[in-house]
Amino acid sequence: MTAFFKNNGKRNFKLSMAVFLISIFAVLYNDFNVSKWKTNKSVIVHDITQYNAFLPTLFIYKDISLSYFNKNHDALGRGFFPKITKTGKKAIMATYGMSLLYAPFFAVGHLLATPFGYDANGISAPYQMALQFSSLFFFAVGLFFMRKTLMKYFSDKVIALVMLATLFGSNLFWYVTGEAPMTHAYSFCLITLFLFLTDKWVEKIALWPTIQLGLLAGLISLIRPTNVVVVLLLVLWKITSFDDLKDRFMMFLKNWHYILLMILLSIMVWMPQFYYWKMVSGQYFYYSYPDDQGFFFLNPQLFNNLFSWRKGWLIYTPVMTFSIIGMVLLYRINKLFFWPVLVYFLITWYILSSWWDWWYGGGFGMRPYIDSYGVFAFGMAAFLTWALKQQKIIKIPLITIFVLALMLGGYNNMRYHYSSIHFDSNTRKTYFVDFFQVRNTRGYWDSLRKPDYKLARKGIYRYEDESVEK
Repeated sequence: MTAFFKNNGKRNFKLSMAVFLISIFAVLYNDFNVSKWKTNKSVIVHDITQYNAFLPTLFIYKDISLSYFNKNHDALGRGFFPKITKTGKKAIMATYGMSLLYAPFFAVGHLLATPFGYDANGISAPYQMALQFSSLFFFAVGLFFMRKTLMKYFSDKVIALVMLATLFGSNLFWYVTGEAPMTHAYSFCLITLFLFLTDKWVEKIALWPTIQLGLLAGLISLIRPTNVVVVLLLVLWKITSFDDLKDRFMMFLKNWHYILLMILLSIMVWMPQFYYWKMVSGQYFYYSYPDDQGFFFLNPQLFNNLFSWRKGWLIYTPVMTFSIIGMVLLYRINKLFFWPVLVYFLITWYILSSWWDWWYGGGFGMRPYIDSYGVFAFGMAAFLTWALKQQKIIKIPLITIFVLALMLGGYNNMRYHYSSIHFDSNTRKTYFVDFFQVRNTRGYWDSLRKPDYKLARKGIYRYEDESVEK
């Protein structure tokens, strides 16, 4: 270990714990101040109807064929529509992973619905409120374990700044408040917990962490299959050379029974999904998304994914620029984390950039990156550790820029809430026309340019007002 990464086990971590509590309070305050569940059907909408669908289908309607949908198209929430399989049966497009995480909170909503005068239908206000706070729960768990992992290697001051940036300077805040039951806060929690367990497992292999890692790997990939790259962390964590990598594989061979158990448990998590797909499609492996939605791995939109005014990750969450800078600094500061974090980021970037809809439809910023903020925290912490070690003439400007980027990310959250940042049609003009006022003006609407979704399904990226020839 270098001086930058001394074990901090005996240090006082009051500041980072204060930030943790402030973060929970801030989300709670926002949730009760906005109270989206009071407007009815404003929490369980769009993608969330798919994630939640298994619960009312199994426990209220008791009809996995979705025949009740024919009589009531709003039974599962506004915006739900099934996919019709080749067998003619209706299929829920999402996997059951999010329903599994929602389940305890759904149960609370179900118990409270009738006594408080609401329909016990799986989508009324008590269910919506329960799902809103389920996101807070998983966010809190994720933030707790992110802090716990970082505590082994970084100072309290650095961890506090990383935590502030992760919530208040990024689009995570929106996805734990504005569209809370989307997958991202939950995946942030699971991947961060996976990293925490990986850090322990590579130091001492044991049965219980093996079981946890296996189940987590299955659940993480079930909720969002592209996040299966998280297993690379298990392979590369604290690897600094090819010799280390050889030793890691020898360790896997020596402990093959633990690896086999991990794989079997991951598959076990998927088994109910395979069974469901067999029921509705006649196939154990079924692509439940629309057939014309997929990846273009030979045409990744790498630049747009990070820097496009439409949705670029570093445009709307600029503080994460310092995570990427920190990934490079890790090579000089401590190679234990350089290769796993950098390789994980590069592969994630490539995969996310290859999806046909590289801006990921409606939403704030490049939302799929939120899932990995617990991993990227190592890069940001490395940057801050390095910056705080510099002389004042360098340190003060660096930290000032960092804080301004954090504040700009928070301001972008506010602008998105008040609709002066669009969900899929931003341009550079859009971003600056209403920059100093959070509410939109006529100039905002005139500046928007909608992407051509039909062409995007073919891997061709144009605006609707452009011809293919252009």
